[in-house]
Parts: sequence; structure tokens; C-alpha cells
Amino acid sequence: MSRIAHAVEESKAWMRALTRSQRAPIPWDRVALTAVGITAPVGLALLFAPTNDAVIGAGALASMGALVASAMDLGSAGIERVHRMALASMMATIGFGIGTAVHGHVVATLVAVIVAALLSGISGAISATASKSAVYFLMYTVTAANADFGLSSPWMAPLIFFAGAAWRLLLTMAAAAYEGREFAPERRAVARVYDAIVAQLSAGSAAGRTAAGDALTGALNDAYDVLVAARTELAAHDRRWQTLVAVLNASAPVVDAAIAAAEDERDVDAEVLDYLRGVAAWVSNPARPAPSAPHASGGDPALATSIAHVAHVVSGVSARASGPVGDGTDLALPQAPTVIGRLRGAGRALTSGTELWNSILRLVLCIAVAQALCAAWQLERPYLVMLTVAQVMKPDFGSIFGRAVQRGVGTLIGVAIGALAVAVIPRDGWQILVILILAASMPIVMPRNYGLYSIVTTPLAVLLVELHVSDSSSLVEARLLDTLLGCAIVLVLGYLPWPQTWHAPRHLAVPVAALAHAISVYARVALSQPDDPDRSTLRRGVYRRISDLRTTVAKALAEPPAISAASASWLPEVAALERVTDAVTAAATEAEASGAAQDAEAVDAVASALDDLADAITARRRPVDVELPGGVLPAVAGDLATARSALIAQQVGAERRVKGG
Repeated sequence: MSRIAHAVEESKAWMRALTRSQRAPIPWDRVALTAVGITAPVGLALLFAPTNDAVIGAGALASMGALVASAMDLGSAGIERVHRMALASMMATIGFGIGTAVHGHVVATLVAVIVAALLSGISGAISATASKSAVYFLMYTVTAANADFGLSSPWMAPLIFFAGAAWRLLLTMAAAAYEGREFAPERRAVARVYDAIVAQLSAGSAAGRTAAGDALTGALNDAYDVLVAARTELAAHDRRWQTLVAVLNASAPVVDAAIAAAEDERDVDAEVLDYLRGVAAWVSNPARPAPSAPHASGGDPALATSIAHVAHVVSGVSARASGPVGDGTDLALPQAPTVIGRLRGAGRALTSGTELWNSILRLVLCIAVAQALCAAWQLERPYLVMLTVAQVMKPDFGSIFGRAVQRGVGTLIGVAIGALAVAVIPRDGWQILVILILAASMPIVMPRNYGLYSIVTTPLAVLLVELHVSDSSSLVEARLLDTLLGCAIVLVLGYLPWPQTWHAPRHLAVPVAALAHAISVYARVALSQPDDPDRSTLRRGVYRRISDLRTTVAKALAEPPAISAASASWLPEVAALERVTDAVTAAATEAEASGAAQDAEAVDAVASALDDLADAITARRRPVDVELPGGVLPAVAGDLATARSALIAQQVGAERRVKGG
């Protein structure tokens, strides 16, 4: 392929990455809650005081608070949703108060937004929830510092804003309390694990097995995350919650057996699949009878043993009408990170290197320049520029370049919608309907594509922020120009000049090497001690790393072709390491079922080869050509050889790109 043709193909791949829409189910409960929560405050103001700009402005402010809470209504467990929404609402309100305090003071405003940007950047080291909440802290600091909401007392604005957020939070609390009576979100999460196991066992092609394996990893991650998030002192003593934990933990040997069956392409009896579907249905609706254990095993001892274990757990917990789940049942769950633990981890991240500080510096620089330019040029609505910078310039949210492009294009389309709404639709019930439709669309488009999200939120923001202004003729043009100015600041000052932008693919070597080392640890335990209780925990950790790595690479595909192609070159190595993990799991499962011990030297050779692979990735050297044993571990040895070859191919490709070849 010629260089021109290769460049064209890379550009096409990049455009597909920018416009790709992620698949996600429609959360109808969030659609209803968001539509009502955002629309009600401003809708009531428009209905009862359509000519009173102050009342409409107050209603719009309350709806803005509800918008923040709605954007953070994420997760499945009710308590998790409430915690996220409460933190974001509190942080946004604090930012609103700070912005109100410095409003009208140029120097104080500049200092405030710089400090807010610094704190927002540091928050990325604490947790994803803290990072997202801190973005709203930054957004509403710059909004309140640069906007006048037309109220008699400026301090009414943050109070009304908080009231709107609290109103939206109450809606979720009521819905979560209703669902939580029967642990409905937790039941759905555990049931999806068993449905995913069925999909893994019934997949008929290599591509189907890979997709089913990815879905199973996602279902397991989600189920454990949901149960850990839902664990409270009250829930831990609730028999229904204990049952869900027991049934989820009972899936571990079935997952191992399913991976082994998929690795060997073995057919599974329909009776086994029907039983697992029955378990999923019983978990979803405990009012129905528990399924009876199947008699067929399909000649697979490991699968038969694991199904028998699930049947024993299910029959045991279903036979007890009340009281705690019986003794001997596995009710262990991973420990949720504590606040102190998160803060210590953030401290280590902030003191261990320059990568995080570079990202923080880029954010602070862009925000400071944006604020200074707005003050120097005396822009009519300067907060629009800063809002764009704050939303786009967060490296922990994904590709900065991709988000800037998606934001710009999304705003262009959104501005057209906003222009139509402002110019054509009168300030009455029809405008309420537009706000209702846009608000209801937020939970649908949010997980799919940032550009689509911008298309929805841009006209919604136009309507809410400027609804109390009688003359909005210049709003559309200002919104577009200010957003494009914000995107330009991000790209010119926060993206293009920084070496870490162009060296981003190299940084992927660190998590890939960590994955290889984690597989080595898992292999030592799984192959030498297949009955070790830590085996399933280590396996889940490895597959979670694989899933996270694929997500990281997928985000990097939205970078310019020169960067995205280099990032994508790691995908074959990640896939090869996943195959090694599958082979290790299959070998350990078969060894446990047969009782045959693996050769200690063979296990050590496999683990050492993985450690060498990890070191080769970090040191950017060729992996050592280790002679791997055959015998009982031929599949593991073969997949390890493939992983070494994939790494060498990645390194050769990287060298060619450096040389310009």
C-alpha cells in the first residue's frame, strides 16, 4: 500500500472513531427523571409568570442545578447514584458561590478561576466521580464569575441553583428507594452475569466468542461494582442481598469452565444452558421457583462440577424462607476504596511523576488564557469560552482533540437548533415542550457520543442560561463564536505544543506491561494452586485490566491519525495477552477438575516468560526467546509465542514510524 493510500485509510479510521456511537440500553427511568427534574422549575416559571424575567431567570437557575444532578445520575445502585449526584451538586454550588463572590472584580475573578482549575485538575487523581464533580465546580465558578442572572440579590443565584439540584436529587432518591425495596438494580446486574455466561457457552464462532467474552467481563465488573457500592450495614444483614452475593460468587467456577469450553470450542448441552437461563430469570424475579439442577454435563467434568456448585448454592438459599444465608456460603466481596485510601493514592500520584502535573498545568493555562482574553476583549458572554475549555480540557475524560472536534461540530448543530428555538418558538408551553424533549434526550445520548451530547446540551443551555433575557438575537452567534474560541484555545495551547500529546502511544506501554505482569501472578497461582480461593479474584482483576486497556485505546482512536494509529498498534498485543489468560484459565480449570498437578518447572517457565515480556515492553527491547515447555501447557506456550511475536511487530512498526517509513 502506498503512503497516500495508507494515510487515507488512517484518516477514514479516525473519522469513524470520531463519529462512532457506543451501544447502550435506553435508561427509561433516567429519561423520565431527567425530563421532569430539569423541565419542572423553568416550566412552572414560564407557565405562571411568562412576562416576569426575574421569575423565569430563577426557574432557569433551578433547572440548571437539576441539569448538573441529572448529568451525574450514573450507576445502578441507588446509594451510589445519590452519592454521585450529591457530591456534584455540592461542588457545583460551592463553585457558584465562589464565582458570585468575585463577580465584577477582574483580578479576583482571574485568581478564582485559576485556583478552581487547579483544584479541578488535582481531583482527577482521586476518583472518576471526584473528577467529574470538580468539572462542575470549575464550570459554575466561571459561569457565576462572568454572568449576571438579573436577580435582586446576587446571592439568591447559588441558593436557587442548589434548590434545583436538591429537587432533582429527591426524585432519584424516591425512585431508588422504590427500586431498592427488592434490590432490583442488584438483581439485574447479577442476572446479566448468568445471561452472559450462556452467551459465552453458546457462541458459535471465534468472533462471537470474543464478543461474548468481552460482554461477560463487563457484566462481572458491573455486578461486583454494583454490589460493592450497595453494601451498607443494613444491606449486609439482609438475606436478599446475601443471596445475590452468594449467587454471584457461585458463578466464578462456571466462568472458568465457560472460558475453558470456549478455548477448546466444546459444545454444551442445551439442558445446561437452560438451567443457567433459569438461574438468571430466578435472580431477576425471586417470586418464581428456583430452577432444578440439570442432569446432563456434556462430558465436561469442570462444567459439570461448577454447575453442581451453583445448583447447591441456589437450592440452599432458596430453601430458606427467612434468616441469614447458611454458613459456609461465600459472601466475600472486594473492599470498596476508602476516602483515606483514595486521598493517599492521589498523594502518591501527585508526588510520583510529572504526567499528572503536566495535565493540570495544561488545564490551568488554558483557563487562565481564556479568562484573560475574555476580560481584554470584553466579551458579552465570557462564560461560554470558559465552559468550553473546562469541558474539553480534561485529559482523564478521553481524547482532548476528539472532544474539541466533537464539541465544535456538536455546538454548530446545536446552535442551529437553539437558533430555531429562540427565533421561532414563543416563550410559552411550546418552549417548555422543547426543553422537555432536550432534557429527556440527555440520558439517551450521554453514553453514546460526546458530539451527540453536545448537540442536545447546547440548545438546552442556550434556553436555560438566556431564557430570562428578552432580546436573545445575538445569543446564537455569540454561542458559536465563543465555543469555537474555547476549542481553539484548547488545541493551540493545551494540545498541540505539548510533547506528551505526541508521545501518548508510548505511555500505553506502562499499562500493557502491568497487564503482562498481572497475568504472570495469576498464572503462578492458577496453574500451581488451582483450588486457591484467590484465583477467581486474580482472574477478574486481569480481565478488568484488559477491558480498561481496550477502553483507553478506543479513546485514543479519536486522536489525529499519526497518534491514533500508533495507539491502535497495541491492540494485537492486548488481544494476544487475553488469549494467554484464556489458555491459563482453561489449563487451571481442567487441572482442578482432573486432579492432575501441573509441572512446577513448566509453571515457572510460563510466569518467567510473562515477566520478561513485561520487562521488554517497559525497556523497549525485544523479548527473550524463552524455550517454553510443551506437555500439559501447549496452548499456553503457543499463545505466549504469539504474544511475543505481536510485541516484536508493534516495536518494529513503532521504529518505522519514528524513521518516517
